[in-house]
Amino acid sequence: MRSYWRVLLSTIIALLGILEIVSSEPLAVVPPAAVQLAGPTVGERNTDYPFTATVNPLTATLPLTYSWAATQQAPVVHTGAGTTDTVQFSWPLTRTATLTITATNAGGVVSDTHVILINPRSQLYLPWALRQHSPDLTILSFTANVTVADPGQSITLTWHSCGATSATLYHLLPSGQFGTFWSVAPTGSMGYDISSTTRNSERFMLFISNSAGDSEMATLSLPLTCPDEWFFSPAPDICPAGPPVYSAGAEEHFEQGVMLWREAEDRIYVLFADEQVGVWRVYTDEWDGEPDPNLEPPPGLYQPVRGFGLVWREQPHVRERLGWALIEEVPYESIYQSTSHWKYRHFYIKALDGGVWHLGPEGSEWEHLP
Repeated sequence: MRSYWRVLLSTIIALLGILEIVSSEPLAVVPPAAVQLAGPTVGERNTDYPFTATVNPLTATLPLTYSWAATQQAPVVHTGAGTTDTVQFSWPLTRTATLTITATNAGGVVSDTHVILINPRSQLYLPWALRQHSPDLTILSFTANVTVADPGQSITLTWHSCGATSATLYHLLPSGQFGTFWSVAPTGSMGYDISSTTRNSERFMLFISNSAGDSEMATLSLPLTCPDEWFFSPAPDICPAGPPVYSAGAEEHFEQGVMLWREAEDRIYVLFADEQVGVWRVYTDEWDGEPDPNLEPPPGLYQPVRGFGLVWREQPHVRERLGWALIEEVPYESIYQSTSHWKYRHFYIKALDGGVWHLGPEGSEWEHLP
């Protein structure tokens, strides 16, 4: 019996020794791989806005130290706040403010930046804008000679200010970024030719400043008429990018999808019916020839020919995802249009049965509209 207890006691002592060795070894430090700074991109003066930093991965070793730096703000440092941290800033003057966040732990350092444009609190009204600011630097008005314009029309922009020594007029891109700009007088007017391809609206920004470095700005948004109609109904609630484009086309149905061809664009659209990423793709039509005699379709099915056949055989994974053709390709008159979004456009192609193939942005989705 005494021997049993001696063995048990020796075993316990040995286990305690192992645990002491393991606990004495330092844990591996997981460094932050990235930090993302999120918050508003446009704001008003004297208003608190929250900004949040998120560290990835979530398993990054704690504590984390967050160091915030922003235009005309005192530095802010938080430690041990987990994998997210939030601060609030406000700015008293109109300006573009830049924020930088740096996240640090024992394993590494990551950073990110963010920009916010601080606008005056007063609002802009079409066709004219009245702004009330301090009398030493003020944009009194910023207007267009029309309330609604047509693509391709020439318009006149007029502005009045006081207290300014310089002024810059910006044309804003559909993305909101600065485009062409002109150095102009603090009070004046300028003609502008709207492109015939512009859709939905034109936007401008007037920026003035004085010798002391103070600045003010105003924006002008001018809606545009829509010169084109959709070739089908019910239509999307946005102007099309252009008129319908008619073209010779072809359509062929497969076990797991559809192939479309349009002569005008010299393109082949492949619509997959599986659940993999990228449910539609587009390829250049590059070939006209015969099917591969070494490929024998099952009874009642077909091997695609010409351009469809080349894409089906030689583009990676197309054959596997589509399967064999259910019918031979059928020619018909196709129609094509797209939305006028500056990014992530939707595409619409007339279908063989008179319906419409709707292709979502970036190959993300497709559907058949009756």
